[in-house]
Amino acid sequence: MVEGRNIRPRKALYISYNGLTEPIVRSQVIPYLAGLSKKGNRFCLITYEKKRLTRIEKDDLRADLKERVGSASAIRWFPLRYHKRPTVPATVFDIGLGFFCSFYIILRYGIDIVHARAIVAAMAGYPASKLLGKKFIFDTRGIDSEEYVDAGSWRRGGLKHRFVGWAERIISNGSDYVVVLTRRFLDILKKDRRLHLKAVSVIPCAVDTSLFTFFDKKDPERSLKAGLNNNFVFVYSGSLGTWYMFDEMLELFKTAKSMVKNARLLILTQTDVGFVERALKKASLDPADVVIKTVGYAEMKDHLAMADVGISFIKPVFSKLSSSPVKFGEYLACGLPVLINRDIGDTDNMVRAEKIGAVVNGFEISEYERALGELLGLMKDPGLRIRCRKSAEKYLSLDSAVEEYENIYEGLSCGLKK
Repeated sequence: MVEGRNIRPRKALYISYNGLTEPIVRSQVIPYLAGLSKKGNRFCLITYEKKRLTRIEKDDLRADLKERVGSASAIRWFPLRYHKRPTVPATVFDIGLGFFCSFYIILRYGIDIVHARAIVAAMAGYPASKLLGKKFIFDTRGIDSEEYVDAGSWRRGGLKHRFVGWAERIISNGSDYVVVLTRRFLDILKKDRRLHLKAVSVIPCAVDTSLFTFFDKKDPERSLKAGLNNNFVFVYSGSLGTWYMFDEMLELFKTAKSMVKNARLLILTQTDVGFVERALKKASLDPADVVIKTVGYAEMKDHLAMADVGISFIKPVFSKLSSSPVKFGEYLACGLPVLINRDIGDTDNMVRAEKIGAVVNGFEISEYERALGELLGLMKDPGLRIRCRKSAEKYLSLDSAVEEYENIYEGLSCGLKK
């Protein structure tokens, strides 16, 4: 516990609509809670698990959570079952279950602050926090109502789109604090006359710079074992499909092959390998030029050590102005310059300002050639990789994010009983 603050530790309920084993929770929930617990906070954590867990599996996950956080008492975990179909009734059921679970936890464990990640978690936790007079943090993570429209899943102006948009406004206005991922999204919120936010902060998706360590050059031993020795390696890490423009990234790589004769592509993903292989065949790429590896979160940084450049193309739709891609920070933390497309959160502005990569303004061969030429020119600078690492530490570090959340918790808890 931190001296000079509350006599008893602050107690928070954190709600995530993702499961404990999912990469996004491993990278964007557990590290934050671990950092905050070291500052004297105590948590109850609700997650929604996509598979039914046995008692042994739950015990193993609790043991792993204890190891990651460093204390058995810092986080109490409450796994709920995620329901998928039929879509609307299943989600409504999950929200209702989350509400009753939140209500019970707040009363049973003396919760001071309810912290919900994204809209479904917020719809579960917000009513319980208000009924019981607790502080509420809405960690938006994006514009969910617009994301489903941009993904083609919902019709703009349809009932689901309008209802979720209404819920986002109600919860945003009623929250004691709203957290967004990008300055671009904050500008959008400020212009919306229907919103009257009490307090708001920009905290982008952070990277654990102690885990994703800096490489001033490639790891030759690992590269040799992977068949990538003496190659110029472009790497893509993470999921494929939906928002990620894999076909366009493959076209970029084909263009790179004409400019860099020893170019190879390294794909680190948990997406079905068959999906990747079909896309390679469609793009008429030689399989010998591509290495595909199924990699978990803990092994990711060792594989990034084999690369020269990190790439990421995401559909540049309206909802992605609020996005902060996790892989972007992981690339930079490992010292990799990036090649990305424009209008994804604040990433393009950072790349241009810090000179840590290149940005494509469209998805044409001529634009790929221009961006690749700019990138190859930058890579002649021996200080480039250090600059990438420093940018990650300056803008995207986990320590900075934890400190910002701690300030929010401290501000909200000023009126709590000592």
